[in-house]
Amino acid sequence: ERHHSIHCQQLQAGGDSHQDHRCDSRVRPKFFYPGSGTSNNISTFVMEIESRVTNTGPVSSTISPMTVDLVGPGGAFGKLDLPVIKTNSAGTDVNIPAQLIKITDKAAFKAFVTAILRDESLLLQLKNGKGTVKAMMGMSAQIDYNKDCPLKGMHGPKTTISKTEVAGGGFKNTLKLVNPSPLELDLGTIKQEVRNKDGSVIALQQGKAYLLRGETSFLMEGTVVGKAAGEDAVIVATGVEEDNWHNETITAFQESVVLPKELVSLCA
Repeated sequence: ERHHSIHCQQLQAGGDSHQDHRCDSRVRPKFFYPGSGTSNNISTFVMEIESRVTNTGPVSSTISPMTVDLVGPGGAFGKLDLPVIKTNSAGTDVNIPAQLIKITDKAAFKAFVTAILRDESLLLQLKNGKGTVKAMMGMSAQIDYNKDCPLKGMHGPKTTISKTEVAGGGFKNTLKLVNPSPLELDLGTIKQEVRNKDGSVIALQQGKAYLLRGETSFLMEGTVVGKAAGEDAVIVATGVEEDNWHNETITAFQESVVLPKELVSLCA
């Protein structure tokens, strides 16, 4: 992650001396998912942040709490509350517990989620923070906090059908997904179509999915609704069972797959 300076003006001791102060910070979102509750789950999300503050100088200091704008590829989409940060010369870990955040711009938020799912990399910015740094001997400074957080995206995420079991009139697919992003994502009960390359639908499937960092496997249950043209296919997410913003963003999930021979035979 790239380090970015917090610029502090008007650092003063006893009211008569001025100097500049810089500290570096590293910020990484850990996971996010829709807020719970019938009145919140469409207009809110939950995010947890892992961060580290370094290069704050040889003396300990305290940075006041502040609120920053969350800005993605499509603009600002929410506000994040940062806690009090107490620094020391060796650096400080600052882990922000899961926080419920109101979506302030749905189009900008959708662009952020789409970039997470599809892109190889993206930029999250923390902007317009206003706070104070206090150190020993009465020294203090007003700070403007603006932070660039380059992130790896899920880049798909890359999906394979590792196993197909024929069950009654339907089937069970075990999907394996690889998530190179630092973000984890709770998808809830995801609904998908399995399509031929020409877009015709072969099968419908759904199941609960939580995308961990790295490799994740989950089970999808489905029914056949068409015929497979061959083993090459595409899995397209169409929505979720739950009433939340995934129904507007999850359609960004579209991945090419190779159908196991059991599924090709079932859809012949």
